[in-house]
Amino acid sequence: MMLHGHRRPADTEYRTMSLARWTLLFVPIALLLTGCVNYGSVDGVDNLWRQIPADEFRPGETTQAEVLDRLGPPSQLIGLQDGVVFYYLTQKTTGTGRVFIVWNQTRERSLYDRAVFFFDAEGVLKEVAYSDEVIGR
Repeated sequence: MMLHGHRRPADTEYRTMSLARWTLLFVPIALLLTGCVNYGSVDGVDNLWRQIPADEFRPGETTQAEVLDRLGPPSQLIGLQDGVVFYYLTQKTTGTGRVFIVWNQTRERSLYDRAVFFFDAEGVLKEVAYSDEVIGR
């Protein structure tokens, strides 16, 4: 049927054109909503215990005040019946990810560096322990 020189497309032809238009609109939008991410964080306290020679913390001699003066406040303070524990922790986390409209994937890796100081009831160092893993700040 002709109206003023214009022909109306057949229904299937019209649907095909409409689908093609939607596809041309949807694909660029979908590509804009996808991407890759990289992230990282360092939490806890500065691992200053790695910068101080281990023999400066002497069991039977070093006091809580001296450890606090050299390292600052611990991440956690644990009270025991016969003393106190200073727990220092540094955690470094890195990750990558792929973000798509329907599917996402992330991979994360965490490294820990710890120092634990055990004090007796008088506040004198009984024992100190470091983790094996060393991470930079």
